Amino acid sequence: MSSVEPEAFFDQFNAKYLEPEQVAAGYVYSKHLEDLCGHYNAVLIGPRGSGKTTLLKMLQPAALDAWKGPRADKFRSRINYSGVFIASDISWSRQLRALGYGKLNEDNHRTLVLACFTTHVLHAVLETMVSRTSQSASFKAVRISGPEEEVLAKQLLSELQLAAPLPTLIAVKQALRSRLSTIRQLGNRGSLKNQVDFQSELADLRFLHLDFLDLCSNISSLFNDAVGEKDARWALLFDELETAPDWIVDQLFTALRVSNPRVYLKLAISPVSATAYRSLMSVDGAADRHDYKNIPLWYTDKVDAKGFCEDVWRSLTSKAGLSVSAREALGPSAFEPVSPEQVRLRNPYAAGGYWHRIFQSLRSKDRTFAAFLRARNIDLDRLANADQQTKDAVLRRAAPIAAVRNFYLHEDRLGNVTARQRKTTALYAGAESIFAVSEGNPRWLIGLLTPMISFMVENRTKRVPPAVQAEQIDNAADRLLALLRTIPVPSEFETDSALGLNRIVGMIGVQLHNDLMDKNFSLDPRLSFVVDKAVKSSTVQLLSSGINRGAVILVAGTPAQSVVGDMQGVVLRLSYLLAAKYGLPLRKGKATNLSLLVEGPPPPAPPPPPEPQLKLSGL
Repeated sequence: MSSVEPEAFFDQFNAKYLEPEQVAAGYVYSKHLEDLCGHYNAVLIGPRGSGKTTLLKMLQPAALDAWKGPRADKFRSRINYSGVFIASDISWSRQLRALGYGKLNEDNHRTLVLACFTTHVLHAVLETMVSRTSQSASFKAVRISGPEEEVLAKQLLSELQLAAPLPTLIAVKQALRSRLSTIRQLGNRGSLKNQVDFQSELADLRFLHLDFLDLCSNISSLFNDAVGEKDARWALLFDELETAPDWIVDQLFTALRVSNPRVYLKLAISPVSATAYRSLMSVDGAADRHDYKNIPLWYTDKVDAKGFCEDVWRSLTSKAGLSVSAREALGPSAFEPVSPEQVRLRNPYAAGGYWHRIFQSLRSKDRTFAAFLRARNIDLDRLANADQQTKDAVLRRAAPIAAVRNFYLHEDRLGNVTARQRKTTALYAGAESIFAVSEGNPRWLIGLLTPMISFMVENRTKRVPPAVQAEQIDNAADRLLALLRTIPVPSEFETDSALGLNRIVGMIGVQLHNDLMDKNFSLDPRLSFVVDKAVKSSTVQLLSSGINRGAVILVAGTPAQSVVGDMQGVVLRLSYLLAAKYGLPLRKGKATNLSLLVEGPPPPAPPPPPEPQLKLSGL
């Protein structure tokens, strides 16, 4: 076994480290690709690990060319544009901030950053042009003769204000890389100069003031004409914009409003971005379904994620040489003991059935549940004959709440009933629960399933015991909490009493669990929370980071399907991974004011989680 740092664990399945062909080889289809691939601008919104990078990279010609899935031909026939993937990760953003060693004034620094950004985008476009004209390509492949390439390269060099020793596409690409070095050198020299004089010097360098969108449109048109694709379009695929400077984010989201006949913009960003929100909400901001398509990557209902999770399971087990369904290997969930297809054959409410046993057990030790049943004239001995309305409106809603309360309520030999703390999360084992706990987040799902599949391979079995599943849920939740602990309290709020995000999440989880166990049985317990005006600004800022990392989930019925800028009034819930950690049903429930959960005296700091272990052998 090897220990894995929390940040490293959540990044080890990250598509940003893979070439397009590698992304295509491991791609598992999701409906989000269908939404994204259309001939329009799009905004892709999702927390870390939700698949933004994979989806964008799948629109590159090289990835579409390498894709062998059953839907591949259909998608290739529909896409008439060339996708250009443009990374904007944290390391790149740090390089931009470091221009001039922090000694440039704001205007000069911005001029150089914008020039770097423009050159970075243009370099990505040239990479795609080179790829499409290479001998290895087939999808979107074009053949261009030596003289034709020479003419095109000279046109591109003129348009981009570049010089190159040879008139070839590769030489143009290399000249753009050299320009990036030139801009960095300018910044370094500028740090030693009077900033007013340096500003005048920068104003005279025309290549620093090029507009990336205009240039992309112009050079793509030149390429189209050269290869005989006069009406072809291009798509700029911007990834991880939450790490880009605010004014670049603003420029890109403002550009959604501008109709460009040659270039689509497909922008990926985390759910909370004040800059993107302000741009979209401005009077002349881009409008969803008119200027762009909004594509949220999280599932507001765990049922919606189930099909995708089953496809990922099949992909992983196939690579491991196993042929076993998730339900066969992981067993049924405690919250869905009988599959919908088998309900008519195995009535879980019948005498001796799963829910009949749970209800009987809970009635014997929970007086409020017994009173709940009496108030609704529900006779447990006649549950099998309950009418459909009672099953739909009462029993199905009561079942998951009853399962959790029954699991945590303990009756001793003297008949005393208390809510006990249980370290194990075995209640959340089973295929449906494992899928729900992953939130349909590809990176989380792969991280949960990989050790379980390794267990089957190493032990030559096709079953994963609930204890092994519970261990992986616990490990994943502890890694997430450890990751949250690394998020700093905003400096303006940093005091000895300031709570970190992991403590805030812990308070929410403990309070909701205590509320669930201590109050009378209810069909609609408090499991979600609304950000009300009494919540401290530091808590709001930290929760924004929690949303962007997937620890806290936006609930439907709020601005959940769009970029969020103002957190006031937003309804949230803990991720189901953390819900399992704190003993909560895997449902959104009724919302309560967040201030009631976190503005009281803080609980004692929890001990640090054990160092997580990840088994990857056998795959």
